[in-house]
Amino acid sequence: MSNAAPTSALRRRARRRAAALGLVGWALLSPSWLRAQDDGGATRAHDDGATRALRLQFARGLTLEGAGRWADALARFEEIARRRPTTNVAFHIGLCHERLGRLRQAERTYQDARASARAATPEVLAEIDARLQDLEGRMPRIVLNLAGETEGVTVLLDGEVAQPSRAIRVDPGPHVAVALRHGIPVAASAFSSHERRTRFVTLTVHPIPSGAPPP
Repeated sequence: MSNAAPTSALRRRARRRAAALGLVGWALLSPSWLRAQDDGGATRAHDDGATRALRLQFARGLTLEGAGRWADALARFEEIARRRPTTNVAFHIGLCHERLGRLRQAERTYQDARASARAATPEVLAEIDARLQDLEGRMPRIVLNLAGETEGVTVLLDGEVAQPSRAIRVDPGPHVAVALRHGIPVAASAFSSHERRTRFVTLTVHPIPSGAPPP
C-alpha cells in the first residue's frame, strides 16, 4: 500500500505548525517585546520604527515560505536575525535550510536555536524538538569501505577526511569519495545519497605495479 497519503498529511500538518509559529514570531517582534529603554522617547520611537520594518520583513518571509520560495525566504529571515535574533526567527531559518535539502545545516540551526532559547514559547521549543527528531530519521548515511592495498591510504568524502566503515551523516544529493596514498588519488567514486537510506560505497585500491617508481 502506498504511503503517499500519510506523507501528504504529515506535510500539511507541518505547514500548519509552521504558520502558527510564524504568528508567534510576529508577536515576539512587536514593540512590546522590546527591552525598555532608558534614554527617552526618541529611542523608543526609533525602536518601534525598526520593529515595524522587521515585522514587515518577517511577513514577507512567511509569504515566500508559503509560496515555496525557500531561498528567498531564507534571505529575509537571515536579515532579521542579523538585527533582532530570536529563537522563532532561527526556527524559520532552519526550516528554509531543511526545505532546500541542507539537512545538516538545518539540524545545526535548530540545535543552536534550542541551546540559546530564552523567551521562546513552549510551542516553538516543541516544534524544534520535533524537527530535530524528524531530521535524525531523514538524514542519509554513507558507509565507505576500502578494499585491496589499503596500507597508508586516507579517505576523503567531499573533500573532508572520513573514517572508513563508519556511517557518516550527509545531505541528500551528489557526493564524491576519494582514496589517497601520499596525497595521490588511487581510487575514487561519485554517487548520490537519498533521504532515509544508507549508501555503502567501496573504494578498491589496486597494488602498485612492480617496477613503478616510489611516490
